[in-house]
Amino acid sequence: MKKRYLLNRIFILGALASFFMISPDLLHAQLTEFEPIFYHQKSLSIQKTGMIVLSSWASLNILSGFIGNYHYSNDAKFFFQMNAAWNVVNLGIATYGLTSIAHTALDMESSLMLSEMQKFDRILLINAGLDLIYIATGSYLLNKGLSENKSRFVGYGRSLILQGGFLLLFDLILYFSHYPYTKSLFQITERINFTTAGISISF
Repeated sequence: MKKRYLLNRIFILGALASFFMISPDLLHAQLTEFEPIFYHQKSLSIQKTGMIVLSSWASLNILSGFIGNYHYSNDAKFFFQMNAAWNVVNLGIATYGLTSIAHTALDMESSLMLSEMQKFDRILLINAGLDLIYIATGSYLLNKGLSENKSRFVGYGRSLILQGGFLLLFDLILYFSHYPYTKSLFQITERINFTTAGISISF
């Protein structure tokens, strides 16, 4: 039991520490708040930090899951087994996200910047909805496993509740860190009027 609690604490503490990395002020670009690219860079910074957190969480779960799968039996074995399997997907998503961010152009039109940022916000909200489904599914499996005395369902259920809970917290933190920049960029683009004489900004 001590080993199990130790492994649980390792990846939970690692996740909590990683969340402190999510901050809107991580990027200190020499730009003013009246330039659309300022918000785009902030957006990419938050997205990059989020993918780093996700990849860290995934790696921690894969490692602890691999160890737990061979050191425990019954529901604990299946708990760590599912943690590892689930986070192989998370690691793939994080890797793809970091690669995409690295290849994202900064010098795009402000309307496209806004569109991409709004798209990211929508994805986070959709993911948050899916996270609730993961938690509900985990609760169903856990209750079914306990009532039918099936270790696999108990272990998998507890894992889904943990993973869904983490992802729900992760997606909501990212959303509330990112959305203010999307809102600000939207307000900036609303004030910018493109004319034949140039650009005028109304206040």
